[in-house]
Amino acid sequence: MDKRSLMAIVLTFLVIVLWNFLYIKPKQEEARNAMLKKAEQDSVYTREDAGAEPAREESELVEEESFSGSMAPAREQKEHEPVEIKVFTRKMQLRLGSIGGEIKSVKLPEFKKNEDGVVELIPEGAEGGLGIGVLRSGEEEVDFGGNGFTVMVNGLEVSGDREIRLDSSGEQAEILFRREFAEGDYIEKRFLFFPDGYTYKFSLEMSRDSLLRGTESYYVKWDCGLMVTEEKEDWDRRDFASLGRVSEEFYKESLGSFGDAEPKRKQGTVTWAGARTKYFLSALMVDDPRSGDLVMLGDEEAGFVGFAISYPFRGDPRRVERHFTGYLGPLDMSRLEKFGMGLEDAVDLGWLRFFSVIILKIMVFLKQFIPNYGLIIIIMSIMTKLLFYRLTHKSFKSMKDMQKLQPKIKKLQEKYKDDKEKLNKETMKLYKEGGVNPLGGCLPLILQMPVFIALFQVLRNTIELRNAPFILWIDNLSAPDALFSFGASLPILGDTFNLLPLIMGGAMVLQSKLGGGGAAAPGGQQKMMQTMMPIVFTFIFYGMPSGLVLYWIVNNLLTITQQYIANREIEKEEREKAGENGTE
Repeated sequence: MDKRSLMAIVLTFLVIVLWNFLYIKPKQEEARNAMLKKAEQDSVYTREDAGAEPAREESELVEEESFSGSMAPAREQKEHEPVEIKVFTRKMQLRLGSIGGEIKSVKLPEFKKNEDGVVELIPEGAEGGLGIGVLRSGEEEVDFGGNGFTVMVNGLEVSGDREIRLDSSGEQAEILFRREFAEGDYIEKRFLFFPDGYTYKFSLEMSRDSLLRGTESYYVKWDCGLMVTEEKEDWDRRDFASLGRVSEEFYKESLGSFGDAEPKRKQGTVTWAGARTKYFLSALMVDDPRSGDLVMLGDEEAGFVGFAISYPFRGDPRRVERHFTGYLGPLDMSRLEKFGMGLEDAVDLGWLRFFSVIILKIMVFLKQFIPNYGLIIIIMSIMTKLLFYRLTHKSFKSMKDMQKLQPKIKKLQEKYKDDKEKLNKETMKLYKEGGVNPLGGCLPLILQMPVFIALFQVLRNTIELRNAPFILWIDNLSAPDALFSFGASLPILGDTFNLLPLIMGGAMVLQSKLGGGGAAAPGGQQKMMQTMMPIVFTFIFYGMPSGLVLYWIVNNLLTITQQYIANREIEKEEREKAGENGTE
């Protein structure tokens, strides 16, 4: 590989990183802030559902009772012993509790955590997900998470723990949590689970005839956070995010943006809200989207992300009812697309998302016929090389032509060493007379960079590649290939010895030697570049997914083969041309 090609790769990487952090991300944040809109509210709302009674005048209001902290109001219903309901479907194992009427545990048996466990989404010790609450005037929050609810399963009240197994198609399990207050007010939380898939139905019904009349808004929230599911916690947490869609705009706040632990609020028509880890998602989709608030929750220090959807009581309704569809499962692009609500945006595929989606769909398609993603990555590398074969061949020819001009370029450098402008002018004239494009050797690499970066995002962030094995010690293509552990964390190298990046560095050395050197660099500088660049790239790739390193190794080996063939063809053409000139 010549100097220009190597420098092109380095500069491209640097430009991409700097462009992303110094321009793209600030622009995205600026756009999100500019899109922030006030909720669309009509001037008059009489009720939230057809059955609501007209709002009463102030003089008709019954005396409101006080709330005790964030718990239940005074004169509560008779307390019952806590009840746990366990629901087993083909995809999920859930545990719900009567305290708060919340989801206490979500296990996904299809996905392993390490070698001896399954993925759990809710952190140990967390109170539960899908809590509800109301806000009184002055932003006083009343959370019902600590309240006891009566429990009904498929229409029958239960007083003890219960297990429900949904094995047959068509089966359903309805779990109703009800909390009654003074003067006839109540709250109902209704869950509906199915045998297949990762979705469930959730509805909230609230009566506001007396005690709850003084409240201004209500919310549904997932504030239990999400569990780390990967072996390396820091790798998992850096992809934690709170997200959602409001008025056709997708919003995402990474864990690192919650340094002050302050919620981030977006107003408008809320379509869905969610919180994600590297590979898994908890989301709540609104069945009948309307104006409200998406509240993104997080705490960087605690490693917590969550969400809430908040709605005002418009027109002081007597009864409120809201329906949602919940999702607790993998960040599976094809599965999320089927909802038709933009939920697939939760899969982080970087700013070259268009290319990433194409690559992911190609890989998923090939998986139907090829059982190993490592082989698919090799095929992808071959396909890329074939796609750019002619262009790469021309680049080799361009590099050879540049090498022929090397002596003349050196003479120009000596002649115009004190006049840079004249040197550049004469050099470009020399290129033109020789029919040489100075960027010809770089172009194939530059054009391949979008594919390379998109593949990086696919390998790093998609559930399909999670724990996907290749051969021998390469048992996870989405992580570095750890041949063995050092037993301690070393500077730059970390705590594992990764072999593939060293093989890649060796292939780069061989490629650079076969390339024959740079076009215009002095011999000493050229030799330094040939020595340093493989070392630099070995360190750059050392912590990258093994699937990406595998792709680049195959690409280098194919380039070496093509370069060898091209060199022979070019030499043959030169001999034939020299013979023709000699005959004449």
